[in-house]
This record gives sequence, structure tokens and C-alpha cells, in this order.
Amino acid sequence: MFPKIITAIPKRDYILELEFDNKIWKEFSVKPYLNYPVFQPLKDISFFNNVVVKYDTVVWGKEEIIDFDPFTLWTESIEISKNSLAS
Repeated sequence: MFPKIITAIPKRDYILELEFDNKIWKEFSVKPYLNYPVFQPLKDISFFNNVVVKYDTVVWGKEEIIDFDPFTLWTESIEISKNSLAS
């Protein structure tokens, strides 16, 4: 089993910053997928920016018509350092 996504933050250039339930942060590039018909609506940056976490993955659209396999998000993303801000 792999960690579940708990946070997704859209960034520039079709990057998602993902926080997993094991406290690891990763970056996932959606850009390589944008030419596949199912992912073409994500080319609209305002649509891309409306990503939500649901069903342990990321989804887009009112009907949740676009999503990614959670395993792909875990294995195809790059771990990043995420500094927490002191309160």
C-alpha cells in the first residue's frame, strides 16, 4: 500500500504539490499528460487550478470527470522539501 494524498496545491507550469499522509511532500507534473484526450481540459489553467482531493487522489470537474491513479501520483512524483512556517 502507498500513502494517501491529503493536500494538493496547483503551481505554475502544470505542477501539483502533493502532501501525503506520511507527511512527505512531492511535486507531480501534469504537463506530460496534457495531450491525452481525457486530460486536455486541464490545459485551461483556471480549470487546472480547481483541483481537489477526493477518494485519495486528485480530481477536477463538477462531476469529477478527470482524475489520476493514486499509484501514478506517488511513483511518478518527485519528493520536495517543504519548510513549515513558525507560528
